[in-house]
Amino acid sequence: MRQKLETTFPTATAAVKVLEDVGIVREMTGQKKNRSYSYQPYIELLSR
Repeated sequence: MRQKLETTFPTATAAVKVLEDVGIVREMTGQKKNRSYSYQPYIELLSR
């Protein structure tokens, strides 16, 4: 996704951090690298 947006890794990381801080996404792996995030409304929609 970062490549499609043509942004740097630090910029993309900072943007995801903001989304995590305000509760929009949640980190799922507990890792420091290769982290995955979830967006709860999509999880709920797909779980129906």
